[in-house]
This record gives sequence, structure tokens and C-alpha cells, in this order.
Amino acid sequence: MKHSEPAAPEPAPGPEHVTVVIDDSTRRRNVVYAILATIIGGLVGVFPFLTGLAFFLDPAIKKRKSAGNATDAIPLRRVSTAVAVPDDGTPIQVPVIADQKDIWTVEPNQPVGAVYLRNVGKDKDGKPIIECFNAICPHAGCFVAYSAERKLFQCPCHTSSFTTNGARILPSPSPRDMDKLDVEIKDNEVLVAFANYYPGKEHKERKPS
Repeated sequence: MKHSEPAAPEPAPGPEHVTVVIDDSTRRRNVVYAILATIIGGLVGVFPFLTGLAFFLDPAIKKRKSAGNATDAIPLRRVSTAVAVPDDGTPIQVPVIADQKDIWTVEPNQPVGAVYLRNVGKDKDGKPIIECFNAICPHAGCFVAYSAERKLFQCPCHTSSFTTNGARILPSPSPRDMDKLDVEIKDNEVLVAFANYYPGKEHKERKPS
């Protein structure tokens, strides 16, 4: 007696293929959403960058704000003692020392210029009267030298000459006299309102400090 072979199982029906149709309006919305997402992501990344940039530039901003201009009061700087200035009216040159500030650094006690001091007598209280001139020539910015032999100031660059009271000797390439600075004597200390002025101008115009 023959046994019949079992019938093979019929294959299970597979998943039907589904076609999704995206119309043009849906596609446009997706593009718009992608663009907006990119813009928002970019803005979110920009804010930390700007914050860091502001922190980095903060010293430069502060320096620019504190640099001063021609209308600000000029601070007094100690340049010498009164007894160090000769009584006979001979000018002496002394350096001006101050803290030199860069954007991020401060170098203390650096020479920032030079002045000439001259004793011109005494006041009613017996205190010395001292004149002060910036040592820079008003013509082109060279440092002026003092000739004790000729008793006058001379610029080595373009032959400008000045008397001991700072007046230019004509004819002169310098457009004005030497720049006179305010002086205060306090406790035998000579305090000077030190400032630099633009060369080549007929009238004094102070540079920002």
C-alpha cells in the first residue's frame, strides 16, 4: 500500500507594495522647513560666537573709550624735584615716566616722552617758578636738543631754533613755538600736565593720550 506525499504548503501572501504619492505642495513645505531649520541652527550657533568675540574684544573697547581726547583734563605726572632744576635758568631735559598700556597688557614705569624744565625765578612765597616745554619739535616731531654754548634749543632734523623761553627764532620751519606745558610744584615735586601735540600745525592740537 503506497503512502501519498503530503502536499506542499502554499506560500504565505507577501506584503503588498504601497506607493506613496507626494504632491508638489508637500514637497515645497518640506523644503521650506529644511531651510528654516538651517537658519535657526545657524543663529543658535552665532550667539555663542558673538558672545566670545565680545569678551575677546572687551579690552580693546575699554581702551578706546578710556583713550581720551583733546577736551579731557590732562593728568599731572611727577617728572623731577624742584631742587634738581638749576637756579641760573639753564634748561634741563628729564624723561616722563608712566605706565604704558597696550590693549591687553600694562608695562609699568616706561618712558613716554621728555620735557625741558627751566627755573625762571621765585614767587612771592619764595617757591621756584618752573617753566616746562615738550621736548618734541612742533615742526616734524623730532626731539629738540639744548645748546648750552649758544643758549638756545635746536632741532637736529630741520634746523628749527628756539630761545630758552620756547619762542621760535625766525625764519623757522616750525609753524609755532615749543609746546609749553602746565606745571605745579607740590612738596618740592615738579608735576607736569604732560601731553603730546600734533606737529606741523600752526596752533596746538593735543593728541589723544
